[in-house]
Amino acid sequence: MRIGIYGGTFDPPHRGHLAVACAARDRLALDRVELVPSHIPPHRRPTAAPDLDRLAMVALAALGERGLVPSPRELRRGGVSYTVETLRELRAEEPAAELFLVMGADSYDDLPTWSRSDEIQRLAHLAVLPRPGSAGVAAVRPADGPRLRPAGEAPPPGGLAVYRVEMEPLAISSREIRRRLGAGEPVEPLVTPAVLGYIGRRGLYRSGGA
Repeated sequence: MRIGIYGGTFDPPHRGHLAVACAARDRLALDRVELVPSHIPPHRRPTAAPDLDRLAMVALAALGERGLVPSPRELRRGGVSYTVETLRELRAEEPAAELFLVMGADSYDDLPTWSRSDEIQRLAHLAVLPRPGSAGVAAVRPADGPRLRPAGEAPPPGGLAVYRVEMEPLAISSREIRRRLGAGEPVEPLVTPAVLGYIGRRGLYRSGGA
């Protein structure tokens, strides 16, 4: 079993999130990719939409996408959402699975500042996808150089890989979507119709780009 974990605020989830999850799924032959909304993000300001609304939007965004699974792990756990705790939980549930932490290149850049980043890299492969404005694994950290692999190659013997997953980076951000919604500007190209309909029904993001 090959399982991807892709976390974030998903406030709201957009087509860029889906592109990343699908690229990781396809290029790494993942059986499933868990989309995990954070409860309290450790490196960002509090979310604009409530937990259950963000989880519902993730479920709607993933509809029809093979292997993309909305996960309430971090919402259920409460507190600050640390990736290392999520990986520990999944490892306890799936001791034989191969785990892949899916992240944008900007998150790879920041990984040394994450809680227990050393343990994170002992629990899961890193699957790094391009993000506009970030070098990511194009400027791989020296310690990661020996385990850098293109997607599809075997990991280093007895160790975990840093996989470079190629895709066309999409310059879409949840912050910009919130700003547009607050200003009454169209966002149809950026989110799925199901997510946009949910935002309208729930009256989310009316106050602008918080």
